[in-house]
Amino acid sequence: MSRPARGAAAAVWTLLASVGAAAAAEPAPATPAPAETVRVEGRRDERPADRAASCTVILARDFSSRVTTLAELLSETAGLRVASLGGPGSFATVSIRGSTSEQVVVYLDGVPMSAPLGGGVDLSAIPLEQIESIEIYKGSTPIWLDTPGIGGAIAIRTRRPAGLTQAAVSYGSHDTVHAEAASSWAGRPGGWPLESALALGADRSDGDFRFHADNGTEEPGDDGFETRLNNRSWRAGLLGVLEARLPDGGRAELRADLEQRRRGVPGIDDVPSRTARSSSDRAGLRLAVGHDRLLGGPLGLEAGAYATRTAQAYRKRSDGTGPPADASDRIVAAGSSLLLRWRGGQASGLRHQATLHLSGRTETAARIDRTLAARGRGDLIRLSWSAGLEDEIQAAGGRFAFVPSLRWGGWRSRFDAPAGVPEPDGMSGSDGSLAARAGFSWRPAAALAFRANIGRYHRAPSLTELFGDQASIKPSEGLEPERGVNVDAGVSWEPRSKGPFTTLALDAAVYRNQAGELIQLVQTSQSQVVAQNTGRARIAGAELALRLGLPGGLDGGLDYTWQKAEDRTASGSFTRGADLPGRPRHEAAARAGLSGRWGRAGYRFTYVGPYFLDRAAAALAGSGIDRDQIRVPGRLLHDLSYVRPVGSRCELTFELDNAGNVKTVDLARFPLPGRTVQAMLRVRLP
Repeated sequence: MSRPARGAAAAVWTLLASVGAAAAAEPAPATPAPAETVRVEGRRDERPADRAASCTVILARDFSSRVTTLAELLSETAGLRVASLGGPGSFATVSIRGSTSEQVVVYLDGVPMSAPLGGGVDLSAIPLEQIESIEIYKGSTPIWLDTPGIGGAIAIRTRRPAGLTQAAVSYGSHDTVHAEAASSWAGRPGGWPLESALALGADRSDGDFRFHADNGTEEPGDDGFETRLNNRSWRAGLLGVLEARLPDGGRAELRADLEQRRRGVPGIDDVPSRTARSSSDRAGLRLAVGHDRLLGGPLGLEAGAYATRTAQAYRKRSDGTGPPADASDRIVAAGSSLLLRWRGGQASGLRHQATLHLSGRTETAARIDRTLAARGRGDLIRLSWSAGLEDEIQAAGGRFAFVPSLRWGGWRSRFDAPAGVPEPDGMSGSDGSLAARAGFSWRPAAALAFRANIGRYHRAPSLTELFGDQASIKPSEGLEPERGVNVDAGVSWEPRSKGPFTTLALDAAVYRNQAGELIQLVQTSQSQVVAQNTGRARIAGAELALRLGLPGGLDGGLDYTWQKAEDRTASGSFTRGADLPGRPRHEAAARAGLSGRWGRAGYRFTYVGPYFLDRAAAALAGSGIDRDQIRVPGRLLHDLSYVRPVGSRCELTFELDNAGNVKTVDLARFPLPGRTVQAMLRVRLP
């Protein structure tokens, strides 16, 4: 381990030891500790928490008064890195603890959002008005999620019926408008308790902010400020929920959602495109049933089935920034899952919570390219399945827990070529992989909990990585799945006796991830690339999350991440030993707020350290070249907010983001907006 890594790890472990000493005076509970539960607003089926996993939960009440997005929320969480193409409604992806965005599995009500064609999940396609809670699993993922993400997982739960009607509208810089409304009803048709909810939202923005352009040169004489063009976006979404309580104590749920999105694709800062457009239309349906007390109590069951259909298109006229394009994809996915949970044992001895999870999924992607003579480019088909078994073994009255789990995942991929389109050789086939994990949790005192995990995970190649796109990406034969081993340890401390504080909570962790058989797009000619298993990576880091509250309405928090992500490609590669691109070594987010009868004033800052855009730039960092010429500079952004109650049912929110008007870029040198001002009015009815 390098000297900085040893220093960061030593600092965190010194902190852990100090916390342990501080908590030693607080005796462990004499009675058995109850099982920890992640309690989510509005949910009737409270899912037992994974005691050993490193999990952060964000509830709707934490952001309901903010004018923000899912991407902005996640970027404020320790260990998470969000990359954006810039501007309101723009494409944004997330990585966890130095992973790639493709290695993070995002679920919406248990349905995987990752597309078979590959690429990270677009966070802008998940509107906040539909979200009730966000569970972020770093490193280790619970058995009830279909896929063991090599980079962790994010489980998003949408609204449940909660007897609430509310509406909000906001307006801000760049003609950014957002409107949302949600309502729920309850009744007893046929004697069955029945609840329903409906949420809808829409937003649009011109996205025409000013940015600093260097015209693709290192000469300062041709630098200047320009207006971001072709950055307009529009979105509308609808969510419907129907829940029923069955006579025998079970429950059933039907959910349907629709989403439409249109936006321009303006290109990078020095090569803008004024004609590129993208669109996406998505529809989803999910049916789930469950029962927590089968066979008199020890057995719980959850079963579900879902189907989604997505149509996406990309069009671009010839505008001097590359060849024209007119392509579309139609993606249909369907799946089902079954979860059985058994609870057994005596309160005075060992207790078990064994879980069996089975799932299957089929995905079909049909591609059309209207710029070619043979427009139909074939159907990409994938069938995947998994079977997992996990047991949480509790001892010492629940103060100690051991969580072993095994999961086998398999997949079969196929390319159906239409007439006139050659089928790549050797592309059809199947593969499988075993994922294993062991987690530990120890609570020596009521306020203190230690945890540790080690797990082995994998990611299957996407269909585009396997079969190419019949254009710039060539097919790749014999592509192996990415594999990784994740290790982490952490501590949580929340004393009952808080002294002068009304809130005091600390969470710290260290982690080390090893990844192999990494899949990279390697250039084979001036116009084509191919996916190859190219190398390995080693990522070490430390996280800290602190929450404080004082009498008088003053509160605050801090999230900080230090990490070193190193390219460990085979000896002889010029990139070996360099930082992985897109991974800053330091990130921090802090907030402070003051609440009173007059409202709430808030301040936030976020810091993202400098990072390299690509592997070549990172490898050149020590060659004498000015680093500021080959990497994205660090940025420190300041945000201000004020929330003012208006009567008992309304509130006004004012936000000033990036108050310093910092001009910077993000993923692939896409400019980010400068100072923005937004105002929102929200109305809530009982």
